[in-house]
Amino acid sequence: MGGLLPAQVSIPLKIAVLGCGYVGAEFARQARAAGHGVLGVVRSEASRDKLRAEGIAAEVFDIQAGDWAQLPNQFDAVVYAASTGGGGPEAYALAYDVGVKRALAWAKGVGARCFIFTSSTGVYRQDDGGKVDEMSPVGGAPTADAILGGEHAVLSAGFAKARVLRFGGLYGPGRHHLVDQLRRGDNVIGGRVDHFINYLHRDDAASSILAAIVGGPVGASVYNVCDGNPVTKEALAKWIAVRLGQPDPVFDPAAPAGPRVAKGGRTQPNRIALTGRIAAELAWKPRFPDVFAGLSELF
Repeated sequence: MGGLLPAQVSIPLKIAVLGCGYVGAEFARQARAAGHGVLGVVRSEASRDKLRAEGIAAEVFDIQAGDWAQLPNQFDAVVYAASTGGGGPEAYALAYDVGVKRALAWAKGVGARCFIFTSSTGVYRQDDGGKVDEMSPVGGAPTADAILGGEHAVLSAGFAKARVLRFGGLYGPGRHHLVDQLRRGDNVIGGRVDHFINYLHRDDAASSILAAIVGGPVGASVYNVCDGNPVTKEALAKWIAVRLGQPDPVFDPAAPAGPRVAKGGRTQPNRIALTGRIAAELAWKPRFPDVFAGLSELF
């Protein structure tokens, strides 16, 4: 392939998605619909077979320890969307230190000129309800520092395009804990509920990856990717209850706070992530302007 061309030139690109899971698989669908060739790299045969059933090329591979020679050897762009699969700082270090660095070396060897790293707004340390942009202080916790290690490796790797996409709180098909909880009649909402959550629909996360590959300036860039209209957990829970025809939820700070907080063992932060840079540089905007629009299809 001849490498990346400006977005206005329609040429099929060959793209590898390392970690073709919740967001990666949707990106693969969108990229294929746009005429690009995609290879999904996954952990399990079950995931591989599911992608292949959709007509998406897929291979099973261990990013941390596998022999990269097993994969095809020519790509224009590489998307690193691998997750920790749960676990603490050690799992984060494997995914975002060892994994990212191995992927960067391989991407250079296969001729990729663009490398996309899906990061998280969890790298920010602010918890006062204030606004954060891509220049705000980051780090300070083991998991955040592990992710930042991956970010720094990508940004300094020397690709013609290096993009770090800091995703907000992902939701979408199959991932809507509050809706599921209230639907089954459990109306006690635990933990912190007055904090702003910067939501991002899965489909919009995927479209931001494609925008990052085909558009924007050359060089290394970091972008916050959220819908731009954060809401409090309390407001969202009340809205869901109304849509389900149920009374207002009961908010109990001492009750369990949900699966993500329980798994990570940390309090959900309170901050507003600004998204002006990705709108200006990549001309990206979300299909779902807020979480209410994104969840409406469930009702």
